[in-house]
Amino acid sequence: MQNGKQSRSSYRGVLYIIALVAAYSIGAYNSGNVLGVSVSGGASFHKFREVLATVLDSYVDEPDLEELEVGAIEGMLRALDPHSIYIPPREQSRIAEQFDGEFSGIGIQFDLMDDGILVVSPIPGTPADRMGLRAGDKIIEIDGISTLGITNDDVFTQLRGETGSSVVITVRRQGEQEPFQLTLTRGRIPIHSVEAAFLLSDNRTGYILINQFTSVTAREVEQSLQELERSGMEQLVLDLRGNSGGYLRQADEVVDRFITSGKVIVQTEGRARGNTEIRRSSDVLTHPDLPLVVLVNTGSASASEIVAGAIQDHDRGLIIGEPTFGKGLVQQPIGLDDGSVVRITTSRWFTPSGRCVQRPYEDGIGEYYLETMHLDSLEEGLDTAQVFYTRTGREMYAWRGIRPDVFVRPGYLSEYGTRIVRERLLIDWAREYAEQYESFTLPFDEFRDDWTIPREDVEEFLRYADEQGIDFDRQGWNQDRDFLLLQIKAELAQRFYNGRTYFWQILVSGDELIDTALVHIGEADQLARTPSQ
Repeated sequence: MQNGKQSRSSYRGVLYIIALVAAYSIGAYNSGNVLGVSVSGGASFHKFREVLATVLDSYVDEPDLEELEVGAIEGMLRALDPHSIYIPPREQSRIAEQFDGEFSGIGIQFDLMDDGILVVSPIPGTPADRMGLRAGDKIIEIDGISTLGITNDDVFTQLRGETGSSVVITVRRQGEQEPFQLTLTRGRIPIHSVEAAFLLSDNRTGYILINQFTSVTAREVEQSLQELERSGMEQLVLDLRGNSGGYLRQADEVVDRFITSGKVIVQTEGRARGNTEIRRSSDVLTHPDLPLVVLVNTGSASASEIVAGAIQDHDRGLIIGEPTFGKGLVQQPIGLDDGSVVRITTSRWFTPSGRCVQRPYEDGIGEYYLETMHLDSLEEGLDTAQVFYTRTGREMYAWRGIRPDVFVRPGYLSEYGTRIVRERLLIDWAREYAEQYESFTLPFDEFRDDWTIPREDVEEFLRYADEQGIDFDRQGWNQDRDFLLLQIKAELAQRFYNGRTYFWQILVSGDELIDTALVHIGEADQLARTPSQ
């Protein structure tokens, strides 16, 4: 999680290793104080100098000083914790775009194919949308250069650019004999934090999926809430599954929409001045009585856990799903002169009741990330010696992550189903299936509620999978059939109706966690209305 601040002066000691490498390379070294910062542990740094000198003098090839510098930084940060990291300039520019909530380009969601770039859907209101690009179009040239064998990096480099600049694409469209060219003027393209927001089929339950906490999250959530309430929303399912976090400030602003003013949302504690604070809710409360369920899984981390922990501790709603990841550390990005960034852990955060969710990482980074897959019980790792209490007096314990109020154990695909998903056969077959239709006129509500893939087409899909080298496994198919067919239907929906939101509306229609949320949302509402103890 990031706190969004930029402050270099307090963390100049982080640059010690950089200065040390550079100083050695020009034959100068000033021990004891670098960049005005006193550094203890001289014996250890003497060892480093000895190793560095040996490498520079004796390594079989001429060492690349820049690579040594980056390697030293990465090694130093790796010794701290799993979340203190170095980010190179090019990667940082993409991360900045992602968290700033926009970039400059043409505005498409795409897949890479053997023969070009497949337009999954144009983003509404963008240059691609205004110039008439459609789902299913293939971009076969960019500025006269073939897209055969193009990579994701190439797509970003060639289609993105300065606002107002132009790019010429050559498009092949199903049903048209000849490719045609379009000249698009690049514009600002929003990167939405709210991936989906709509009413479920009962026409009273709102559903909001947040994919990350960026600079625009709180604003987008509020806009979605207002639109859903105008459409008749009476209760809300907030989906944070797979949301790995983002800006701390955006997390507490989302919580702020649901709880009354003056309540603790999150507490941070750090060693340096300014990194210890208590963040409380303001008076911007906009949805005080909306029944609320929050969905989480092992991919919900950091800022997602702040939201879940605050909602749980204040008994504002119920948390349903799997235990969350368990990231209770806050990072601060420190920009370096070449555009790279070191992201340093500066504090721990705690839920309103005082719980720290951070999992141990002493066994190494591999075990740290794999541990969540090995959880067999909600009692595993539970520290019953530390008891915390929610607003209504429910007992909570220190644990690795947020323990859900209602635990739903995830289903698992067979090896057969896993291979079908991993090889992208669902996506590829759905694309080819959709291309058979010049238009699809069935109203979406009827498609969602009643349409199923015809039996002969299901058999055709199985033959297609077999042709791609995945031998039919009857037991695996029987286990995974409903899931796989729902995925295909969702892929078809976004192509038939030209929008990503239709994809999500189909997926949630067969989602066990959504069904569980609807069963318990009345209980969540009752809990929120229970007086404090």
